[in-house]
Amino acid sequence: MLNRLHRLLLTPWYWLAIVLVGLGLEGVALFYQHVLDEPPCVLCIHARVWTLGGIIAGSVGLVLFRLYWGRLIAQLGVIVSVAGLMERSYRAMQVERGTYQGVCNFDAGFPSWLPLDVWFPNVFEVWAMCGYSPNFILGLTMVEGLTYGSAVLLAIALAAFFLMLRRSH
Repeated sequence: MLNRLHRLLLTPWYWLAIVLVGLGLEGVALFYQHVLDEPPCVLCIHARVWTLGGIIAGSVGLVLFRLYWGRLIAQLGVIVSVAGLMERSYRAMQVERGTYQGVCNFDAGFPSWLPLDVWFPNVFEVWAMCGYSPNFILGLTMVEGLTYGSAVLLAIALAAFFLMLRRSH
């Protein structure tokens, strides 16, 4: 089974799957925002940025999948992005449950050299305060689903990384 998984990591299909999962996550978020009229909070926007990072890392892996170091760097990018997504999702879940006492405002905190909220306001502009998350699936709210889903994705990404290290080249 590990040999089969390792062979998959050497193909473009693994990286394409990462890109498609990221696009799917972004698509669901935009569907909730623009079709179901569920406005995003700052933590939701941060989750979108981390998801975009995963899409970019997966795209790098798709281009460099034949090179060991390319796969390794891309996989590290996936791990960092999914870990960031999980942290932001968990923080949003804490806010939703009332166990986080931090500040959540309308400033996404983008640097002046990368104002994603100005360039792409329909995707990265904060529209609401934190504290509410719409119902999602299986009785979970959207942030609960994203927190648990990103934990699974992080476990997969870490397993793939360690398999890459174990079977270098």
